[in-house]
Amino acid sequence: MPDPVLRTERLVLRPVTATSAQELLSPRPNGFPRADDTSMLAGMMASGSDARGVYVVELDGEPVGTVGCAGAVSPDGDQEVGYGLVTAARGQGVATEAVGALCAHLERVPGVLRLTAEALPGNSASLRVLQRLGFVPVAGGSEGHQLLARAAPGQPAVRVHLTGRHVC
Repeated sequence: MPDPVLRTERLVLRPVTATSAQELLSPRPNGFPRADDTSMLAGMMASGSDARGVYVVELDGEPVGTVGCAGAVSPDGDQEVGYGLVTAARGQGVATEAVGALCAHLERVPGVLRLTAEALPGNSASLRVLQRLGFVPVAGGSEGHQLLARAAPGQPAVRVHLTGRHVC
């Protein structure tokens, strides 16, 4: 089944397909696509297949970034999420709204027990987005990144793991 279009008060999150990837690669005055978006979209075009759980974020009908799943659900029920916005869309609550909509959708997917995300410890804006959405620091993560997680509804709470860094 294809991914649904997700809507919030201000945003539309459209599933990215191999077909839509080509159109999304056209540069916009607002800076979309970012380098990360270009890499992902070009990969989708090259493979000819749709990525599951990857969405373009639209504000006022214009693409301003992407949100989505980073890989498949792990055997333990973890689903990693990622996101990025053009500079012009930052600081307006767009990331919080978009990631919140994605998380609400993913928490209804069978087998998802916990959502995870990684952020650079110095990326305070990204850390604040995740913390506003109920993510807490946990042990693990790739080198140089802080791993955060939140439990899906009905699952045991995630245990906070403090690493000696002040995260806010």
